[in-house]
Amino acid sequence: MTPKSLHLEFFGPYRDTVIDFTQFSGTPLFLISGKTGSGKTTIFDGMCYALFDQTSGADRRPQAMRSDFATFADTTRVTFVFTQRDRRYEIVREPAQTLQKKRGTGVTDVAASVTLTVYQDDQEIRQLTKAKQVQEFLQTLLQMNGQQFAQIVLLPQGQFRRFLVAPSDEKATVLEQLFNTEIFARWADQLTEQVKRNRQQNKTALAALTQLQRDLTWDPANQAAAQDLLANRKTQDLLTLMARQQAATKTAEDQATATYQQAQQHEQALTRQDTREEQLVQDQAQLKLTREEQAQLQTQAPAMAQLAAEIQELEWTQQLLPKWRDWQQAQQLVTQRQAAVDQQQRDLATTRTAADQAQNSLDGLASLKAKLAKWQEEQAQNARIRPLYQQIEQTQTDLAVARKKATAAQQAWTTVTHNVQQNTDQQAQQQQIIAPQDHLVTQRQTLQQTANTLATWTDQAQRLQRQAESVARQEHQLAALKTQVATAQQAAQEAQQTADELYQVRLRHQIAELSAQLTPGSPCPVCGATDHPQPAATTVADADVSTKRVKAAQDAATQKQQQATTLATQFTQGQTRQTADTQDLHQQVTELRATIQTSDLLVPADDLAGIQEQLATATRENQTALQENARQLAAVKTAKATLEELTAAATQLKQRVETAQAAVHDAQTAVERLAAQLATQQDQLPDRAETFMAFTAREQALAQQVADAQGRCQAAEQAVTQTQERLTVAQTELKTAQTEATQSQHTLQTARTVLDAALTEHQLTLAADREQLEAQVAAVAQLAAKRQTWQTYQSHQERLKATQETLVSRIGNQTAPDRDQTQAALKAAHQQVGQAQDRRYALQESWTHNDRIVTQLTQQLAAQQTAIKQTQALEELAGVINGDGPNTKLGLERYVLQTYLRQILVVGNQRLQQLTNGRYQFVIDDSPAASKKRSGLEIDVYDDHVGEQRSVHTLSGGESFIAALALALALGEVIQQTTGSVDVEALFIDEGFGSLDEDALMTALESLESVEGQHRMIGIISHVSELRAQVPNQLQVISNGNGESHVRYQTESDL
Repeated sequence: MTPKSLHLEFFGPYRDTVIDFTQFSGTPLFLISGKTGSGKTTIFDGMCYALFDQTSGADRRPQAMRSDFATFADTTRVTFVFTQRDRRYEIVREPAQTLQKKRGTGVTDVAASVTLTVYQDDQEIRQLTKAKQVQEFLQTLLQMNGQQFAQIVLLPQGQFRRFLVAPSDEKATVLEQLFNTEIFARWADQLTEQVKRNRQQNKTALAALTQLQRDLTWDPANQAAAQDLLANRKTQDLLTLMARQQAATKTAEDQATATYQQAQQHEQALTRQDTREEQLVQDQAQLKLTREEQAQLQTQAPAMAQLAAEIQELEWTQQLLPKWRDWQQAQQLVTQRQAAVDQQQRDLATTRTAADQAQNSLDGLASLKAKLAKWQEEQAQNARIRPLYQQIEQTQTDLAVARKKATAAQQAWTTVTHNVQQNTDQQAQQQQIIAPQDHLVTQRQTLQQTANTLATWTDQAQRLQRQAESVARQEHQLAALKTQVATAQQAAQEAQQTADELYQVRLRHQIAELSAQLTPGSPCPVCGATDHPQPAATTVADADVSTKRVKAAQDAATQKQQQATTLATQFTQGQTRQTADTQDLHQQVTELRATIQTSDLLVPADDLAGIQEQLATATRENQTALQENARQLAAVKTAKATLEELTAAATQLKQRVETAQAAVHDAQTAVERLAAQLATQQDQLPDRAETFMAFTAREQALAQQVADAQGRCQAAEQAVTQTQERLTVAQTELKTAQTEATQSQHTLQTARTVLDAALTEHQLTLAADREQLEAQVAAVAQLAAKRQTWQTYQSHQERLKATQETLVSRIGNQTAPDRDQTQAALKAAHQQVGQAQDRRYALQESWTHNDRIVTQLTQQLAAQQTAIKQTQALEELAGVINGDGPNTKLGLERYVLQTYLRQILVVGNQRLQQLTNGRYQFVIDDSPAASKKRSGLEIDVYDDHVGEQRSVHTLSGGESFIAALALALALGEVIQQTTGSVDVEALFIDEGFGSLDEDALMTALESLESVEGQHRMIGIISHVSELRAQVPNQLQVISNGNGESHVRYQTESDL
């Protein structure tokens, strides 16, 4: 990936600026120079924003990058062009912002947008306009996210040095995000959770095993031994004891089964004997009862003979019954028809009287018919006059309706005229609300610019506040470090004094040993004298001080001195950094005050806290003003909409006025026309004309008279007709009744003849035996019951006879059995079978219960042992992966991160050795750490000058910068190699060169040119004046003094 151009429009301090990276395509190194706050880092922010919709730093938001001087007419936009292989990519991204409407007046909120266009051979081959599509496309193309891009392409000020000296835990956090090693942490967490689950499962399984052992049923002889084995958790011995008990239980069960079968056979034999004896006793008792019942039946024989005779007589009566009933029915019919003849004769006389009366009434209505004709003639005259009355009535109704319509039309015209006036007044009111619109829009732009400016100053003030807090922490740390230096120096002095004292003691001991070995006359190896009047003497304490002890004391003193020197160096470096940071903070606060001072917004306070308080107050006041402005603009918008509605309503009201005027004219015309028509119609009435109401009343009374007269005449005529018809019917019905009475007399004579013939055959007559016959006819209803009684008697005799024969045959010569003896024996056999069965079932249940539990116990015991082994293996694996092993604190993820770090250090050492002339190289501190968080990623340097490995914290400021620079360059390269991302042929280093002396600065620049210049262009973002003299190719960011900046190119050829 090669950057080509970056076009910044109203982005940060840039109004309309194009950064042309092709200006430096032929040089390996160029400088981006400018004052602090002029917008150097903003260039890289633009690249990050175009690619990933985020800036390069956490303290800069994309929305805050809109220029303070941008108005609502100015669009913030970033256009970034880069090439990758044979294709060119152009990204245009705009943040969410408030702009003027394209049509009409006012402002509107515009959503963020992005467009990615791909070109090949200057021909557009693809274009994406949706944010998610662009994000996925760039992720696939670049194979990196915004954080990785910033780590590869930009080395921010101070951050890459913090990574160098950061503890292992902080390094791990950075490397996890860069190399996506979270999967190893998830593996570790999953293993830990699995171990916890397995432990819980093992615990639950162990409880289940214990419960199963407790569920075993023991014989009293084994109870005590089983309890001891269970208490001592000797499961296998417990199973062995149960196996012996189960074998004994099986043997006892077989014996109980044999006993049960013998008892069962004996019980079955007694049961069969008891059944036979019971049947014999029942047969003997039934035979006795049968004979007694037969004797009882013999006493009923005379009554049964009488019953048979009665049944025979009733059967003859039953055959006579139809003839008897025919004779009775014929008698009843004669009586009924004779009564009907008498009634018809009476009805005929009554009907003839009514007919005479109806004819007399009709003859008396002759005068009423003459009046009826006169009234009907008068009705005909009224029918000719009625239409005229109806026309007059309708015209009067129409005239009343027309007058109401005229009144309503007049009222409607008055109302709509009033509405027109109200509409005119309301339009004037809305015009007054809309009048200050231009002023409000201008005020909105000013307030928005002020809000952007205050937000930028607030961000700067918050960043300076964090920097001030960092300086304060440095002061606190320096104070603590100063105390440590004094303590270390005191300890070093005391250790050196102890080493010197031990050395002197050791010398005295050596001298005493030499003196003891002198021969008389030999020269002293110390003073050379041959006379030894008082040789040195040794003591026990001196003899205890060995050379090894002296060397150990000296080594301890040397180590204490090195520690004191290291702490003193750190304190000096810390003081230098703290002074530089304090000066930088003071300079930035001064620049911020100067920037605020040049504006008319507020007068800055002298201290940073006061400035922050002023900015917070100003922001709240400006926000309140913005809200009020928004409310007024919303009112203007509402007023404009209302005015449009009123204007449209005014047009409608005008049409309604015209319509109302026409309606008033039409209504007045209709009233005049109907009034003239009414006068004409009234002139056509007769001279003695009455009102239409009186005419109607008289007409209704006349109609009632006519209707009453007609009703009376019609009723009289109808009465004559009806009475004549009833007279004819009565005469006919009388003849019919007389005929039927004659026929019924013939039927009665025939039925009597038939009945007499039947009675004669049975030697009876109706006259002499009528009462007997009526009694027998009544008794026929009992014939069925008597027959049933007779048949039951006969059946009972036959059944008793058959039963006696069967019982006599079955009993034979058998005598009565001894039932008590048999019952007692059978009861005893039942008890023996029950006892044997209970014993057998108890043994079976005990064996089955224990066998089932033993099977479960054996299976679960094997599964538990397997689970315990698996859990132990998982615990060992989790311990290794989590770094909880006994020999190492390095977990799997930390090991993977250490592998990546080793790759980074291998690449970094190539640069570090060149930058330090072979003196330093990175190494990982492999010494054991007290905790996992502090192990595996600690970086030391090997100092070739002293031949020792020491912490990077002991490096000077310039050495720390060089080491951090080499490490950062290596980190970016390894990220690209590991993640498979595209090669980014550009690198930007943001500040950090101010801590280098002249020689180190030259070495760093030469190394950057030689090491990196062969692959990608390098831009150094700095305000250090020495760099401007050393780097001829420059992109100069120049501040205009009003919050805007522009760029100027300087190449080596321009000098």
